[in-house]
Amino acid sequence: MKKYLVRSFLLLSGLFLTTLGGCTGKEVSNDVLLTAAVECARTGNWQGCEDNALTVLKRDAVNTHALLLRSIASERLGKLDVAVDTARQAAENAPEDFAAQYNYGRLLAAKPDMAKSAIKVLLRALKLRPGNRNTLILLGQCSSRINADNAIEYYNALPPAVQKLPEIQTRKAIYYLDRRHRDRRNLGLALQALGNAYRAAPDNPGIVLNLAMFLDHYIGNKRKASAFYNRYLIRTEHNPELNPVRAQVKARISALR
Repeated sequence: MKKYLVRSFLLLSGLFLTTLGGCTGKEVSNDVLLTAAVECARTGNWQGCEDNALTVLKRDAVNTHALLLRSIASERLGKLDVAVDTARQAAENAPEDFAAQYNYGRLLAAKPDMAKSAIKVLLRALKLRPGNRNTLILLGQCSSRINADNAIEYYNALPPAVQKLPEIQTRKAIYYLDRRHRDRRNLGLALQALGNAYRAAPDNPGIVLNLAMFLDHYIGNKRKASAFYNRYLIRTEHNPELNPVRAQVKARISALR
């Protein structure tokens, strides 16, 4: 999503990329400095990006493009508090700017205790760009985090090809599993989503294990659960860092016999 955000900014800014020696700010116009900042971002020179953005902000403290670039650069440089605060300023100064709203919402969404605040900002971004898939995904994640019933609506609003992605199917499965006591059909929908995730990524050990545990603990199908537990062991036999989990899986297979 970060790469997407940089690409979106390139399109939204309307700036032509011009390489300046060392990507450092000089006594030049704000447009040239912002162009240099974007070029620095494109090449991964995040310090240069931040320096150029700061030079603009010293002249124009509410420049939306400069605030957005500084926020992105600060995040990449590990200054997360600065990134969030600068993103907030950009979003407040430019309520009709999609990139500013999305960036602020994205950063808030990364904080476990800020889901509700992130949703408010991301809804503004979605209004500015209806159907944007990254915004919809973040809204689904944040809504699921606070156990909101409308979380599934955001996932279902994604393009069909995106909905088929294993990570989206897994999130949908979790949604339905959390609501299995409300409607008995939800357990079947959860299993269907996990099956879709497996078909999309049959070699992903995490998805294989999720399906095995679901069949084991929620469906009670020992035979199928054991088969998927064994598939997990096969797919992780060369991953020694997973040995603790593999030991638990082996113990569970023995218990199911």
